[in-house]
Amino acid sequence: MSWQRTAVFLAALAFLPSTALAQQGPRDRAARSLITDAVEEYQNLEIDRSLERLQNAVRTCANGGCSPAMTARVHMAIGIVQVGGQQNAVAGVESMVRALQLDANAQPDAMLVTPEISTAFRQAQGQLAGGARPATNPPNTPPTTPPTRPASGGGELLHTPAPEQLANTPLPVYVEPSGTFSVEHVYVYYKGNGMRSFERREMNRAANGYGAEIPCAAMMAPSMEYYVTAVDANTRVVATVGSETSPVQVSIVSRRQHPAPSLPGRAPPETCAADTEECPPGMTGPQCRSRPAPRGNRGLGDPCSSNDECGEGMHCDAGACGVGEAPGGGSEGPTEPTDPNAVRTSRFSFDLGGGIGAAFLTGRPSYAEQRLLVNAAGQVVARNCGDVVCYQTIDPGFAPTFFLAANVRYNFTPRVGAAVVARFQFDAAPWEIPATVGGAARSNPFANLLLMARAYYAFTPHGFASSGFVASAFGGGGVGQIEPKPALPATETRSGAHVLSGYGNVHAGARVEYAVRNGFHAGAEVTLQFMFPTFLFNIDTTVFLGFHL
Repeated sequence: MSWQRTAVFLAALAFLPSTALAQQGPRDRAARSLITDAVEEYQNLEIDRSLERLQNAVRTCANGGCSPAMTARVHMAIGIVQVGGQQNAVAGVESMVRALQLDANAQPDAMLVTPEISTAFRQAQGQLAGGARPATNPPNTPPTTPPTRPASGGGELLHTPAPEQLANTPLPVYVEPSGTFSVEHVYVYYKGNGMRSFERREMNRAANGYGAEIPCAAMMAPSMEYYVTAVDANTRVVATVGSETSPVQVSIVSRRQHPAPSLPGRAPPETCAADTEECPPGMTGPQCRSRPAPRGNRGLGDPCSSNDECGEGMHCDAGACGVGEAPGGGSEGPTEPTDPNAVRTSRFSFDLGGGIGAAFLTGRPSYAEQRLLVNAAGQVVARNCGDVVCYQTIDPGFAPTFFLAANVRYNFTPRVGAAVVARFQFDAAPWEIPATVGGAARSNPFANLLLMARAYYAFTPHGFASSGFVASAFGGGGVGQIEPKPALPATETRSGAHVLSGYGNVHAGARVEYAVRNGFHAGAEVTLQFMFPTFLFNIDTTVFLGFHL
């Protein structure tokens, strides 16, 4: 604002009506100074700061601190900023009506008048001259949609809206009655982003007025809105701040530009924990899910004792939040939780165990070694099979395999891991199958061994927790053999026969384990094994002990 405009504005203030000068309040001078600063900020297009300063002037004039003429001048200035700066004609007209109620001679500053402001002022004069009053609610019925103006005169609710609030942080709302009207209850009606309708919360006595905190779950970007009504003992509306059609709007931000709001005599509310919030009444949809909380809820200049209490991009400097990261490192805390009771996840695990497999054999297996000498009539004339199955038919059913297993797993995330597994079978066929009549000796290099790679996914709430119960599913593939020993017909006496399968493998299964904090765990898993191209289906059940990091 140029010095010429400032001079003209101050001169306009100097020529107050003589009646007003004769009845100056004790805080008129302070209010006049706030108006001057607010007008300068308004002309410099600092709209939010200008409105904030004028709301400070409203508080200064509360409880008879200023003369009616000066209080009217404050409300008139608020109306000018609302119309000319915020393009909110409805709110501006309401502020101008309030000014005219306090001082019928109140006028907008001639240097600030625009066609829009003149139109709003004429509407305010028309509303005041009309004297219309909306209908009140029936007795004993709480108001659900209060009118934009009180049903009876005699005072108003003084209120300074917060210019902003952090997301997921309760919003303090404070109003102070000014006048002689009787107040029985004061309600704040709020609606956050995603809420279908306004919800009501009763305000409690605080300092010289009434206060309440709007729940943090309703505080979601980009903005939320509310209005306040005061009712008497007969549930008649006697004063309001805003209305359902013209509510107070507050910007919801992730980083402060203004001091944190608070109720009189109380510290600013803390940001709510991300995993404990529930939807407020009337809110549904994905916005109700857990949301990460900001690092801190303290703004520039707010008191602090550690860097974590300040918002992102700030640090605690000499007991107050300052701009910039903390010297010697960022403001982020340790990646591991510092609470000794917090659930942690493991990165590496090793376990060793053993188990029993159950291979399903059909009566005429394609996987059995068949070495039969037959004549032209198809009659068997010789059986020279060594210790390998050489029967056209074996007893169907499940044949057992006994094995040891080792599992080494690395968890890339709290829920996803990859492992290498080795399965060693005790009672497999020999590594070298002897030569027989009509055939040659055969190498059997994977007689005892099956090597597998698999991926794990933990579906318990804390993933691969380093303590407590963990359940996971897995799948993978490998190379090697599983060689069950079948049940032979009763007429046969040789005990060394085995079924050969493989060398390919695919498998899937589930695993449960219980981990303790000293780094050890125990558990069991069930695996469905599919061998190919020589097919075999096998179910492995394994129990194990191990350690984790």
